Amino acid sequence: MSLDMCADQYALGLLPRSAIAALSQRAMHEDSYYREQARNIPRYRPSLEAILALKPTAVLRTWGGDARLVESLKNRGIDVIQIEDAADFSTARAELLRIGTRLGQPKKAGIEARRMDVAVAAISRQGRGRTVLYYTPSGYTAGPETWVGGVLKHMGYAVISSEDYYSYLSPELFVKLNPDVYALGFYEDKYAMRRVAGRHPLVRRKIASRETLVLPAPAIACNAWYSPVAVNESLKR
Repeated sequence: MSLDMCADQYALGLLPRSAIAALSQRAMHEDSYYREQARNIPRYRPSLEAILALKPTAVLRTWGGDARLVESLKNRGIDVIQIEDAADFSTARAELLRIGTRLGQPKKAGIEARRMDVAVAAISRQGRGRTVLYYTPSGYTAGPETWVGGVLKHMGYAVISSEDYYSYLSPELFVKLNPDVYALGFYEDKYAMRRVAGRHPLVRRKIASRETLVLPAPAIACNAWYSPVAVNESLKR
């Protein structure tokens, strides 16, 4: 069983269907890369009662479940496999191989690693040194030390940001910046777009005046090996 959406992706990407007892309730969310594979697989809240009823031998997690739940599972002999947050592509690849080994699926993890390598090489030619500003409907941008910033840097872009990490960029500040390209994240989320800074007329007009790169939500929701694969797939469309 997996406890959160990012852990779901490891289960769905590495394990055969028969080995997955259940997924988190976000497995079918729009930012789930493997959401199509999640169909018809039970989904549960990460509670002790629900997990024990399934009698799993192992539980996958990144951030799902609190410390008391994790400790309770361990005390009952259930192997809790903690997936570490990757800082860049190389650590994401290493984490893929590590978790694949823990799950008894080293061959499948190796196949996925090679698929990642192909995608990483393919997207590296996209930016050509141009400046890029990452922007979300809620008005947040990403600096060069974030996962998204790292993806953009690897693609060959120069990331515009006053902060190394995530920060809020008001519409007033947004319109003063002039990147070559806008990288848009989570703009396909219609619920999030109802009343946000990204709907401001001046913001939308400025974005329309430049080249845009839409980063698909599954590519940036989790720091995982399939992120460059998702980006490369979107560039081919």
